[in-house]
Amino acid sequence: MSKIKTAGAIGLATALSAYCFVQNSMLVADIYTVKCKKLPESFEGVKILHLSDLHKKRYGDGFNNLINTCRFCDPDYIFFTGDLFSRSEENLTPKLVLMRRLMKMAPVYYVMGNHETDAAVKSEALNYKLEAEGVHVLRNAHERIYRDGDYINIYGAELSMDYYRNTNGIGYCGLKKVDRTVLEKLLGKPDPEKCCVLLSHNPFPFKEYAEWGADIVFSGHCHGGIIRLPMVGGLLSPERRFFPEYTKGVYERYGASMVVSAGLGKFRLNNPSQLICATLTAK
Repeated sequence: MSKIKTAGAIGLATALSAYCFVQNSMLVADIYTVKCKKLPESFEGVKILHLSDLHKKRYGDGFNNLINTCRFCDPDYIFFTGDLFSRSEENLTPKLVLMRRLMKMAPVYYVMGNHETDAAVKSEALNYKLEAEGVHVLRNAHERIYRDGDYINIYGAELSMDYYRNTNGIGYCGLKKVDRTVLEKLLGKPDPEKCCVLLSHNPFPFKEYAEWGADIVFSGHCHGGIIRLPMVGGLLSPERRFFPEYTKGVYERYGASMVVSAGLGKFRLNNPSQLICATLTAK
């Protein structure tokens, strides 16, 4: 009887291992429509490829599998919302290769996440190279994206580490809060007459982003909640909080829309790695 139990346990362990392997090898492209009533007519139907939280994942030689999936979106612009690499990585040359390949598809706009912020020396060196390649690195800055004589404003927020982790580097209680005053100090005041797009790694201050003036927000960070439960959603945030409010998909609240990517890297269950194809509309 003990041999049967042992064989059953081994079989179950094998099945679970295979399931985890498959889950962490999957890559899906999800298609969304994102509304902004102030969107200029020339931007109607514009396609955004939204990527986030790659960390240490590779997706084949030279990221071939990822690049081929990105081509499916046929994007007009590409937004990358942080954690392009993990803080423990040393060789960042492959990340430069990836961004170079993405640039051949469409203009790339990039903001840093908490891992880049926590590895300042490596980030500075990589950002210098990315900008030399033509990537729009938005570090508490904004640019205009023009089409047919009209434009939208795109902002990139870079939050310091005390918004992600305690100042002593241990634990996640009592984190600094983002509010409208903080955002105005970092980014200035947006033009209320023009469509304002905000790239910010952290999705949790969605209400504050909207109060500041963001019409559309693109975020990542939560990895889809790591484990997704049926009818419930994401289980855990990187701050060790259960059932975080924003983990994956499009949220429409506070007079704004927020697109949250489940990300490309890190361990996950019932939660495939995700890239997002978002079509902009004013309708």
